[in-house]
Amino acid sequence: MLRHVPIAIRLAVVLILVSSPQVLAQTHGDVEPSVIQGRLVVDESNSVPVAFSTGYKIFEGNLGDLYGGSLKTNDPGFVAASGSFLSGEQLWYQAIGKLNFWNGTSWVAAPDNISLKLEDALGSDTLITAAGVINPLGVIDAADSSGGIHRHLDFSISDSNPAGSYLATLQLSSRDASGNLPSPYLDSDPFHIVFNQGLSAPAFEASTIALTVPEPETYAMFLAGLALMGYTARRRGRRD
Repeated sequence: MLRHVPIAIRLAVVLILVSSPQVLAQTHGDVEPSVIQGRLVVDESNSVPVAFSTGYKIFEGNLGDLYGGSLKTNDPGFVAASGSFLSGEQLWYQAIGKLNFWNGTSWVAAPDNISLKLEDALGSDTLITAAGVINPLGVIDAADSSGGIHRHLDFSISDSNPAGSYLATLQLSSRDASGNLPSPYLDSDPFHIVFNQGLSAPAFEASTIALTVPEPETYAMFLAGLALMGYTARRRGRRD
């Protein structure tokens, strides 16, 4: 009977997470840069889900949406409210890590034939693959006269097969109005963007939810901790 406990707990956690406000949030919304205590943040309102294993915020895009054809999207965008920055200050991205792929049951390295391309505001391309990142830095936009930013960059995938979800990881950085360093603000924490390529809406959302759910090994550690706490409490009770 005990061997079924981890499965039961995992199912319970999934149900709780699926019904929680964070998981139900509109994760396909735009990245919303702002500055808190001198550091860039991407979701000041804490309205998007968080990946369990990394602690990074999760945003979504749909490759093959109405914009750009079957392998392209310009979502999520980067939208900063007026007053977020000084006029002319530049917002940049840095792609980090590797391209990952949801195969229907787990997140794994993307197939070797797949690359995700991100074109920056100046037309320079960043390529993200299972092997790593080529040309990781790019310009998003400069703040307008009101200190706001509204920019959609182009994301595209190199092939339509295999269908699935693709995950890339970015980080925001900044430069002054002349494009020079040092940065006016500390870099943001990294964040994930999960792209749908050919999945139904429920199947795609399942891939996002999987990022927020702990792995079985975590449950094993949790149960071991509970057992140790129970054993300690019983020993104290006997001594008392």
